Amino acid sequence: QEENTADAQKLGLAKKKELTKRSAAELKPLQSMLESSRAANRASVSEQQRLEKKIDADSKTISKLQKTIKEQAEQIESLKVDQEENTADAQKLGLTKIKELTKRS
Repeated sequence: QEENTADAQKLGLAKKKELTKRSAAELKPLQSMLESSRAANRASVSEQQRLEKKIDADSKTISKLQKTIKEQAEQIESLKVDQEENTADAQKLGLTKIKELTKRS
């Protein structure tokens, strides 16, 4: 009985070792997949952060361009008013010259 018990224990240990080896072998590809997944996730997070920075920079550029466009539109309006005033002044000057020439004639 003692020999049988010893043999059974040896058999049990052998089975445990075999199962442990098999489990370790099956675990390696899973660990590799997990590490690959983690690396891909890190790359994805890095790309997301890069894109967020680019979006932020682009938003700032758009804001600056909108401000510049608004300023230029205001300058154009100011120039239109100046042009209208200059045209009116020229017309007045022309009428004055005509009157003066008419008087001379």
